[in-house]
Amino acid sequence: MKKTLSYLIPIMLCFAVGALGSYLQTSALAEWYPTLRRSSLTPPNIVFPIAWSVLYLLMGVSIGTLVSRGDMSVVRLWLFQLLVNFLWSVTFFAMRSPLAGLITILVLDVLVFAYIIYAASRRPLASWLFVPYLLWLIFATYLNGYIYKNNHSTAHAVQASTLVRQTTINHDKVMNYSMPTLPYSADALVPLMSRETINYHYGKHLQTYVDNLNRLVVGSPCEGMTLENVVKCADGALFNNAAQVWNHTLFFDGLTPLQQPMPKRLQSAIERDFGSVDNFKEQFTQAATSLFGSGWVWLVQNNDGGLAIVSTSNAGTPLRDEKNPLLTLDVWEHAYYIDHRNRRIDFIQDWWKLVDWDKADARMKHS
Repeated sequence: MKKTLSYLIPIMLCFAVGALGSYLQTSALAEWYPTLRRSSLTPPNIVFPIAWSVLYLLMGVSIGTLVSRGDMSVVRLWLFQLLVNFLWSVTFFAMRSPLAGLITILVLDVLVFAYIIYAASRRPLASWLFVPYLLWLIFATYLNGYIYKNNHSTAHAVQASTLVRQTTINHDKVMNYSMPTLPYSADALVPLMSRETINYHYGKHLQTYVDNLNRLVVGSPCEGMTLENVVKCADGALFNNAAQVWNHTLFFDGLTPLQQPMPKRLQSAIERDFGSVDNFKEQFTQAATSLFGSGWVWLVQNNDGGLAIVSTSNAGTPLRDEKNPLLTLDVWEHAYYIDHRNRRIDFIQDWWKLVDWDKADARMKHS
């Protein structure tokens, strides 16, 4: 029984720390983390709880192999690295500071490496059980470092948010940018897109981007600009939120419960540049299906008047390349998970039945 507890207690402790860390991450994962510019190597969100569950199990078994033999000399080091592991959730997600998170995870790398070296002199099995943990941490360090490097204004996002709240505590919130008005009711797209999806995707996700944009733009060089110009001039967290507001506005405005036949002008342009409407839909669907991670797929009009399909990752937008977007498809997981779970292809097929071709045609410029 005592030997069983020497394994069971560390494993339970690992999962308890993981559960508490996950709780601290909930808000940031819904509101802040999706707005960051992340590496293309970032796995889908579902990978992280699976990976950490395996790692926590290995971590608990590792220390258990030592404790079960009465070797308590390395327990403090093991507990200390577990504490720092938890502190990373606090610094990166709760504080929303990529820099503090990067410093914390670098300290964790050192502690885990020290544990592996020290445990190797006691029992090699305990050491080897920690190797996958170290490899995962090295990968996580790269992801954290990428976010810090490519989201320069993120480090000031919390401070900016606090400053705005302090300066407007007795006044209305500063709202330079507002939510776009849906051209249909929340349940008008049922059964192809549920009211619940609209309430979450439009009512919560887009609202968060709008709120973040209004906080972050205060005091920035882009303050007072139109939304389109903010997208073109901003970087870091300000760009991510502004671009997501612009992208989502185009996405929601491009849907209709009463789809009409494609206007002749748009149809002729598509047939000219893609061979046929069916070829265009096939190529667009392939681009949307194969886009790794989160992002957008666009039908754009180039400066020469020709049409093209463009894919962008995360908050990317063709506006930065001076292209004219005609329609877009949001392939972030939050766009379809409620209705289709992980079946992106089903979401794409339903989206084709909701495209407002008249709006896309109206956005075309004369070449």
